[in-house]
Amino acid sequence: MRVGILLAWLIAAPALAGDDLARMNAVSNAWDRYAELSSQGDGRAAEWLAPSSLAHYGFLRDAALYASSAQLRRIPMSDRAIVYAFRATQQADALAALDDEAVTALCLHENWCGIASPDAGESLAALSHVTLVGDDLAMGELGPPTGTQFMFGPELVRDQGQWKVRAESMANNESLMLQQQVQRSGIREDDLMQAVLAYFLGPDREAPLLALLGQPLRDDAAARTRLNERWPRYDDVYKTRVAVLEKKAADGDTLAQMGLGALLATGSLPAAAPKDRTRGIDWLEKASAGGQPQAAAILIQLLIEDYTPQKGKPMPADLLARLAVQTRRAAEGGIGEAMLQLSGLYFNGAGGLARDCILAEQWGARAEDAGVAGARNNRVWALATCPLEDQRDPQRAIALADHMMATADTLTYSELDTVAAALAAAGRTPEAADYQQRAIARVEDAKPATLRRMQQRLAAYRKGQDWVQDYNTYELPAE
Repeated sequence: MRVGILLAWLIAAPALAGDDLARMNAVSNAWDRYAELSSQGDGRAAEWLAPSSLAHYGFLRDAALYASSAQLRRIPMSDRAIVYAFRATQQADALAALDDEAVTALCLHENWCGIASPDAGESLAALSHVTLVGDDLAMGELGPPTGTQFMFGPELVRDQGQWKVRAESMANNESLMLQQQVQRSGIREDDLMQAVLAYFLGPDREAPLLALLGQPLRDDAAARTRLNERWPRYDDVYKTRVAVLEKKAADGDTLAQMGLGALLATGSLPAAAPKDRTRGIDWLEKASAGGQPQAAAILIQLLIEDYTPQKGKPMPADLLARLAVQTRRAAEGGIGEAMLQLSGLYFNGAGGLARDCILAEQWGARAEDAGVAGARNNRVWALATCPLEDQRDPQRAIALADHMMATADTLTYSELDTVAAALAAAGRTPEAADYQQRAIARVEDAKPATLRRMQQRLAAYRKGQDWVQDYNTYELPAE
């Protein structure tokens, strides 16, 4: 499957040893030559492919000859399209007569594989950056990082002194792009594959229905078994990418530190990055300190997952302080949920932060602007129940609570509790008592201590008193 055109991007790099720079240039030159020839449908592009790639196209030839429908479904979409093209255009005997080099040349000549020729005004796909992994392996990037991930492209290997492209290393990327088209368009996968096949064959050749191409050109049970034994290790490319992340992370690249840390901490790609929670968190902390707010957000989640509350004891102060640091970084980096969490930390004066209800309300407002559910509730509570008299603002609390009262029937018990506190702060205690009764009646899953405090507030409102939260929620013992 041909690779879509991506913008080239040059990045600043640390000083490189002469040998490394020469090897990186050689890698880029090899890619450029392969891209140039393959974009023109020139079979000579095969000379710039690694031996493993020639064997890979040989596998796709054999898949066209022998693969069952179940086996065909296991092949990534981009390679599956090539198999369909072989079946649609080649007779079994003629296809079987092609060796690996010849079938690769056919694939390139027909523009079923290789690099797409650029559109008018565009440049041929180029490597924006090259990372060397050992002496004979390299990974190219086909564009700048998106901010959350690298645009990893092909692997290249040095074969008899010449750098060559591993075309099979791009199969997962190309298939992912096809899968994204399926998701965006809402069409069936087979319908997209039918369209790809029609594009491959062009206007002068009618594309057979996929249903007619689902069966092998030759029915050979032994050959089908051999296909299983030769099945490509499509996911091996991720091992190279993890090795690249390791190098970039060690060089101080915070995006690489975040990606590597997340992989190690979660164990989400065990074959390439075996789970190592401690090491993963260490890389995430480096990334967070280096300005990656998403790394801070991931750390918050991991630290909370690793914490087991102990009945009768509050969260340890050192853990809370650690969470507060990451919460501030994530919030300042624009992550809405962290803004709401930071609002709560400021209101309570927790995690080493001084209590500040004004900042609590401001961070709540930013969270609300970011669309975080519950942010308005936090803002009203902070203004209505602040224990710092000069920062308490009942009128503003009521103004913000008006919107909540307009939809009172849809409010949760916690939101009704907040409206009641705002009304009490504004001196409207009979209304506050009514809302508090409704809040208590709506309670379903509150902890006993929470329900007890709600009942204490109701008693205060009935006496004409308001409510001030003079305690730190984070210092309350776990139930």
